[in-house]
Amino acid sequence: MRKVALIVGSIFFLYSFYDFSSNSQFMVLVVLFLCRLTFLWLSVMFYFKPDYFLKSTPFLKITIYQLIFIVLFFIIVMKYEDYHFLIQAFSINVIVLGIFFLVPNLLHYKVCLSLFALLGYMVITLTKYHPPLLEFGSVFGYLSLAIFFSSISSYSLGKYMRLDFVNKQYFKELSTKDSLTNIYNRLKFNEALSCEIEGARRYGNSFSLIMFDIDHFKQFNDKNGHIFGDIVLIEIANLVKGLVRGVDVFARWGGEEFVILLPQTHCQEASALAERLRKSICKESMKKGMALTCSFGVTSFCSQDDEDLIMDRVDRALYKAKEGGRNAVVSEHNFHLRSSS
Repeated sequence: MRKVALIVGSIFFLYSFYDFSSNSQFMVLVVLFLCRLTFLWLSVMFYFKPDYFLKSTPFLKITIYQLIFIVLFFIIVMKYEDYHFLIQAFSINVIVLGIFFLVPNLLHYKVCLSLFALLGYMVITLTKYHPPLLEFGSVFGYLSLAIFFSSISSYSLGKYMRLDFVNKQYFKELSTKDSLTNIYNRLKFNEALSCEIEGARRYGNSFSLIMFDIDHFKQFNDKNGHIFGDIVLIEIANLVKGLVRGVDVFARWGGEEFVILLPQTHCQEASALAERLRKSICKESMKKGMALTCSFGVTSFCSQDDEDLIMDRVDRALYKAKEGGRNAVVSEHNFHLRSSS
C-alpha cells in the first residue's frame, strides 16, 4: 500500500512537465505545481511514516489522504481552460478504480469518495465545459456504473477476505489445540516456550514451568476403560484451566502428562500454584468417589537454559515427585518435596 501511494504521488507529480509545456501562464503553473507537490509530499509521508497513517483511526486518515488528492485534481481541472471534459472523465474513472482497488479502506468510505468525485466533476463539467446533453449523460452514466460495479466487486472481495481470514484462524486454532481436552497441544506449547525464552534472554524476564501427570493412570485406564479415562483427562484439563491465568499456556504434553508455562512467575509462586492444583484435583476426585492424584514438577528459567535444558529439568523434578511417593510437588531448584496432606 505504501509503494502504491508513492508511485501514484510520483506519477501525479511528473505531470508537472506536461503542465509547463502546455500552459504559459505563470500563476496557473505555480498553482498546478503546488497542487502536485502537495500530493507528492503526502505520498512520501505515507511511504516513510506509515505509522502515522496506519495507527489511530487509520481508515479516516487514508480517506482524508484520498480526499485531498481528489480536491487537488479538481483544482488542476479548473485551471486547464482548454481541456476536453471527456479526457478528464477518463481520469475520474481511473481515480474511482484507484479508490476501490489500490488503497484498502472501508467500503462506505470508498463509496462516499467515489460519489464525491463523480458529483464534483459533474458540477465542474456543467460550469466549465457546457458539454452536449448526450455526452454529459453518457459520462454520468458510465461513471455511475463504474462506481456501482466497483462497489459490488469490492464488497465481494472484502467478504471473501473476511471468510478467508476466519477460516485461517479456525484451522490455525485447530492445529494448536489438543483434540480431546481442547487445551493447547505440544506444538503450541513449544512455540510459546521458545518465545518466552527469547523474551527472558532479551529483557531479563522470569518464567516458570509446571509439569504434572496422573498417578497410576495406566492402571486406572485398564480398570475403568479408555473412554472413562478420556473423560478423566477432560475433567482435569477443565479444572486446571479454570485455576490458571489467562496469560499462562496450559497444554497437554502427551498421554496423561500436562505442562503449564507461567510468564513473569518465580519458582516459589509456581510451586504454590502447583500445590493448589494438586489439592484441587485430589479434592474433586474424592467428591466423585475416585482416589485420583497427580504428581508435579516445577522449575524456573535460568540464563543458560534452552528449550531442551529447561524441559529436562522440569521432567526430572516430576520424576523425583513420583519417586518420592507421588501426589507431591517437587521444585527442581531445591528438590523440596510437598507431599499429600
